[in-house]
Amino acid sequence: MKNKNTTWTTRILIFLIASGILLPMVHKDPYFLHICIIIFIWSILTFGIRIVLITGHLNAAQGGFLGMGAYFSAILTMKLGWSFWISLPASGLAVAILAMIVGYPILRVKGAYFVMITFGITEVFRQIWMMWKDMFGGPQGLFGVPKPSPIDIAGLHISFSSKMPFYYLALVVLLFTVLVMRRLDNSRLGITLRSLPQSEMLSESIGIPILLYKLIAFVIGAFFAGLAGSLWAHYFTYASPDDFNWTNSLFMLMYAVIGGTQTVLGPILGCMLLLSLDEVLIEFQEYTPIVLGLILIFILFYLPGGLISLPQKMGSLLKWRKK
Repeated sequence: MKNKNTTWTTRILIFLIASGILLPMVHKDPYFLHICIIIFIWSILTFGIRIVLITGHLNAAQGGFLGMGAYFSAILTMKLGWSFWISLPASGLAVAILAMIVGYPILRVKGAYFVMITFGITEVFRQIWMMWKDMFGGPQGLFGVPKPSPIDIAGLHISFSSKMPFYYLALVVLLFTVLVMRRLDNSRLGITLRSLPQSEMLSESIGIPILLYKLIAFVIGAFFAGLAGSLWAHYFTYASPDDFNWTNSLFMLMYAVIGGTQTVLGPILGCMLLLSLDEVLIEFQEYTPIVLGLILIFILFYLPGGLISLPQKMGSLLKWRKK
C-alpha cells in the first residue's frame, strides 16, 4: 500500500510540475498568472507550517516569520544595496536563526500555551515594525522594494518587468521546497518527527532528543517562511505590518489541514482549492469565511486525512459497496 501511495503521489507531482511549466505558455493572462504566483507563495508557507504541525504543535508565529523575511529582504536590497539573488537565501537563513533563538525556550511548552506564545511572538514582531520607523517604515511599512534584478540564463536575458518571469521564479522556489520536504518525509528525520505526537515519553525513554527534533522542524519551517517573505516583498514591492499577522498563520493551518498533512501534495492541494475559491467568491467576500468554515468542518468530519486521502476514501467506499 505504501509503495502504491508513493507511486501515485509521484505521478501527481510530475503532472503538477509539467502543468506548472507549460501553463503560462497556454494561459498568458496577467491576472491568472498573479493568482498562480499567490498560490505558489502560500504553498511554500504552508509547507513550512506543515513540518511543525506534524510534530504536534500549532504554530501561530509563521505569519510573523513571513513578515520578518519580507522586511529583511527589503532592507538588504533598499538600504544595503544587496542583490535580490543574495537577499533571497539570506532572508531564509536570517529567519531560521531567529526561529532558533525564540524556538529553544518556547518549544518546551505544549498545547494551547504554545499557540498563545507563538501568537504573542507575531504581535511583538508587528509592534517592532510599527515602532521602529527608521528601519521598518512604521505603520505604513516600506514601499518601493525593487523587483528582482535581471539575470542571464543560457544566453537568455530575463527581466522581471512582467509577471511571467516572476511566475517561474516562484515556481522554482516552490519546487525546491517540495524537493526538500519530500526528502525529509522519506528520511529518518521525517519518520522521527511524525512519531513525536504519538508518545513523547516513549521517545524520551529510548534516548530521542525531542526538543532538538522539534527545534529542527521549527527552524526549517521558519526558513521557508523567510524565502516566501522575500518573494512576497519583491513581488508586491512593499512590506507592511498589516500584511503579516497571526491570521496568516491561521490560514496556513487551514490550508494544510484541508489539503492533508500525510504527503507533500497536501499543502499544494489545500492552497490551490481555497485560494482559487477565494477568487471565485471575490464578489461575495462577506460569505467567504462561512464557506471556508463549512469546508473545514466537512473535511474534519468526513476526510480527516485531508483532500489527499480522497482517492483512498473513494476506493474504500467502492469496495464496501461491492460487498
